Amino acid sequence: MPTRRSREPETPAWFSDRRFKKADLHCHSVYSTFKYFRLANTRDSYNQPEDVYRLAKQRGMDYVTLTDHDSIDGCLYLLDKRPDLDDFFISEEVETWFPDTRQRIHVNVFAIDEKQHGEIQRRRENIYELHEYLRDEKILASANHMFQNYRMRNSPRQYFEEMLRMFDVFEVKNGAMASQHNRLVEDLMAVVREKRGDVSLVAGSDAHTLGPLARVYTVAEAESVAEFLDKVRLGQCFVWGSEMGFRVLLSDVYRMVFRYYGSVLDLKNPEYTRGEKARHLALAAVGAPFSAAGVPLAITSMNYVKQIFVTRKIGQELLEHLEDGKPS
Repeated sequence: MPTRRSREPETPAWFSDRRFKKADLHCHSVYSTFKYFRLANTRDSYNQPEDVYRLAKQRGMDYVTLTDHDSIDGCLYLLDKRPDLDDFFISEEVETWFPDTRQRIHVNVFAIDEKQHGEIQRRRENIYELHEYLRDEKILASANHMFQNYRMRNSPRQYFEEMLRMFDVFEVKNGAMASQHNRLVEDLMAVVREKRGDVSLVAGSDAHTLGPLARVYTVAEAESVAEFLDKVRLGQCFVWGSEMGFRVLLSDVYRMVFRYYGSVLDLKNPEYTRGEKARHLALAAVGAPFSAAGVPLAITSMNYVKQIFVTRKIGQELLEHLEDGKPS
């Protein structure tokens, strides 16, 4: 299988080879809520589930899922509209925490049902309890963008070893992350693979708008969703695609800001009651000067720079630590 990490072409030579099945294992729909401004009903995406499915298939994905934030509502909505889909599976992106440091982690869980979703949500406040349940239920899970939320609340070595202890699948290419971050995670996992041999590497666009969807994805030889996920579990897969970069990421952020104002200003929007529309209009009016003043630009820039800073600060230490000893 191809394993190189250089800047890939838009359409690799094997793209049309039917032996290789492709899936974007990290993407969002309108059912992802933006939790930091929940009062205003802001969303972390305004993609309709049926549009995500349609476009992913158009762009060559053989299998499709949604990984909305702590929600499977978009998946259930799509399956209710299209119960015939046999190339779609239910997933979600779970936010969880280390109880002592409150270090925040995002974990994708794949091919789950409603009962499992409910138990995952009940346990997600504590990553150890969540991990125990995922292990007992044999639920396929990936640790996402490992250093995006890293806050130096415990040592890099301790944090990394804890993640290796709990997870066998790691997202090494995330389309929305800085390339420096992705390269570090991929380099670390290459060393882990040499020493331990049982980690799986996956990829997804982390698309919150339709533009980047299915531009980064995971590839495996399979004939069904179940076989594809089994290959991912066994590490018999590889990643492909290129990060969107800062400019595209920033344009996506502003595209979502405009979509939010469009949803609020649409007085016929059926999502809101009359009272909710008045409240959201007032909140949107309060927030408009901040958007105009460049707050989304500032937040996006700081987050992007932080990724690069953290990567440079801890990267060499972690690589030397792994090369000197055997990861647990």
